[in-house]
Amino acid sequence: MVVPSNTAILNLAEQLRCPKGEAGKDLGSIMYESNKGMIIDSITALRIKDKNRILEIGPGSCTHLNVLFRQAANLRYFGLEISQVMVDEANKINCKSVSDRIALFLRYDGIKIPYVHNFFDRILTVNTIYFWQDPKAFLCEIYRVLKPDGICVVTFVEGSFMKDKPFVDESFGLYDIAKFANLVSEQHFKSLDIQTRNEDVKDKTGVVVNRPFLVATLQKVAKYKSEKEDS
Repeated sequence: MVVPSNTAILNLAEQLRCPKGEAGKDLGSIMYESNKGMIIDSITALRIKDKNRILEIGPGSCTHLNVLFRQAANLRYFGLEISQVMVDEANKINCKSVSDRIALFLRYDGIKIPYVHNFFDRILTVNTIYFWQDPKAFLCEIYRVLKPDGICVVTFVEGSFMKDKPFVDESFGLYDIAKFANLVSEQHFKSLDIQTRNEDVKDKTGVVVNRPFLVATLQKVAKYKSEKEDS
């Protein structure tokens, strides 16, 4: 086994935040293979229905779009990325869905979700929570664009597992069940279900590990006063 240098580890951490250049394209493929099980479990947890409008935050190259579209009929998909390289790759890989106007990939600032209130039936994000600049504000943004009774799935690797990884530094926001539940408690979601899963995967440095991850399913309340005023 080749041990990555400190420079390589620092570069990996930066690429995980926002993939760039040819290295970013390569990482997109690696990330999909590493996260495939988490993505599929998250899609299942969404309980997608016909005609749902779905937002994915941080889809990478979105190699999994066909899996999502098999869940129900007449779906519309929207992907938001902070990496232009990943937007370009997702557009290339999913060119047919993009040209058919059932999928749209956009770059955004990672802070404000550029859609109106109550726009999406389902929201999905896998392994992005570590990089949320202001977690409370960003979860509020997710709540804002989710329709009443809509479902959001936030999936991430357990903080206790992540903290010892060489590419994880103090800029990563790590979570366990209690910490995430506390974050969610400050919002108006009416339910929170967190499932713990485990899988054997090859990590970002090429080592096979048993990785624990959490699939958190949130549902928005039907209506509350400030939403009526905003609608």
